Amino acid sequence: MSLFIIKNMHIEGANAIAGFTYGFPAITQFLGFVHALSRKVEPQHGISFDGCAVMCHQHQVHAYRGSDWDDYGFALTRNPLAKDGKTAPIVEEGKMNLCVSLLIECKGFSGGNSDQEQLISDAIKTLALSQRCAGGRITHIEICQFKPMPNEASDCRKLLRPLLPGFILCDRSDYLQQHNESNDQNMIMNWLDFSALRYRYTTLSDSVAAEPGQWERVNKPQSGYLVPLMIGYKQISDVFAAGEVANVRDNTTPFAFTEAVYSVGEWIGSPSRVESINQILWHYQYSSPYYLCRAQQSIHSIESNEDFDFSY
Repeated sequence: MSLFIIKNMHIEGANAIAGFTYGFPAITQFLGFVHALSRKVEPQHGISFDGCAVMCHQHQVHAYRGSDWDDYGFALTRNPLAKDGKTAPIVEEGKMNLCVSLLIECKGFSGGNSDQEQLISDAIKTLALSQRCAGGRITHIEICQFKPMPNEASDCRKLLRPLLPGFILCDRSDYLQQHNESNDQNMIMNWLDFSALRYRYTTLSDSVAAEPGQWERVNKPQSGYLVPLMIGYKQISDVFAAGEVANVRDNTTPFAFTEAVYSVGEWIGSPSRVESINQILWHYQYSSPYYLCRAQQSIHSIESNEDFDFSY
């Protein structure tokens, strides 16, 4: 097993909104890109792609505000007038430009011949440029190359350092699960504890009379650059036969209604904090009724009951 690295992939018009979250595409969209690329590569070269790690180098959300105190608004396109001369209706969409590097788990590549390896890398790069990623258009890829899978922590750091500067998105679902177990408030409030800025007013004494006090910031349950993250879907209906539900995109595949599942992620900027490549590689994990993206070293067993529920 090896890694295929797509370094400095520039994407224009990517989705900046994923469910309730804002500012970066959902991890499902990057794994979807890898899956679509694997379906094109495997018939030609016998190579399949599985897990994926994401490092973000730069991002720019298409939003603006008039002053430091105003709310942000999306910078939308101005469409041509309709036939009647009136402004054409539009659907507001949050878009962004970003530059990321992907470390993709690769199976079926033997290596050994540098010329053949370069030819395969160039062919995969061409296929990647023809796709869309996170709803955006890929405009440039600096380099694509195969690397051996690192086994030691030192090898993992050597692999990541040439990709800097950037931040790696890691799975921190274990933080949310621990917080849910130790806190009696509802799950969505526990989830917001990792992202919301909260202040508490405390008096300077325990006297019953009104006393002057001060506002104190409430610390987050864990330290680190933690962000809310959409990690998959939960099935909320029975599975319908192909073609039974109207207006679906694929009439040849069984269909079920789902809702988004949210968790917590962490941006890590130092490769020295990564002890194993499995800490940053996201994989699909399916256990009915959940279809999630998780990191291997953060995976917990998911049972089909109400005691373990990420969804809100």
